[in-house]
Amino acid sequence: MYIDIHRHSKVDTPHVLTVQNLYPNQAENIGQSAFSSAGLHPWNIEINTLEKDFQDLIKLSADPAVIAIGETGLDKTISVDYNLQLEVFQRHLNLAREQKKPLIIHCVRSYSEMLGLKKQFGLEIPWIFHWFNSSLQTAKELISKNCYLSFGHMLFKDQSKAYSVFRDIPLNRLFLETDDAGFSIIEVYQQAASIRNVTVEKLKQIILSNFKTCFEEIL
Repeated sequence: MYIDIHRHSKVDTPHVLTVQNLYPNQAENIGQSAFSSAGLHPWNIEINTLEKDFQDLIKLSADPAVIAIGETGLDKTISVDYNLQLEVFQRHLNLAREQKKPLIIHCVRSYSEMLGLKKQFGLEIPWIFHWFNSSLQTAKELISKNCYLSFGHMLFKDQSKAYSVFRDIPLNRLFLETDDAGFSIIEVYQQAASIRNVTVEKLKQIILSNFKTCFEEIL
């Protein structure tokens, strides 16, 4: 079985377990994929609708098919006030703690802040950094704090940080994703297996084991 830990659109591919990301107003999409995550993306934070969005998120995230909170996170490249992003992210942290569900995280130029928040929040609940594209040192620090790193289309860019880091991180802290970026999850697995010099079958076994470990509290 292939596991696509993060995508937004519905997909029906045999032998692929997909975690489909949902926004607070997408309750009708639960069940389109095997599992879902639910969160308020930092790009979509609107001060005028924040309270309604978060109440919708609380209801949506309580569904048993929603196995993770997010995508949520911090992004220094957007116009949304950073302090507001921090407030909303911390509300996601509290929701994840209440429901004992891992987080799927969007992080752009905010890894130092994330490391500080993880230290504050504690190590019990896993965090999954989707589309990880930072340094090996950052990767090692996150992994030491019960975080997983997810990789996708950046593995096809051999000059990217993601490509370089991917060769050296522990395989037991790895996920793969499509994030609707133009590659199938099968292609991502093939590229990942090539970079790490393992078979696709071996990689499938490793990531399935990671999935069971990460989500052991709710599966």
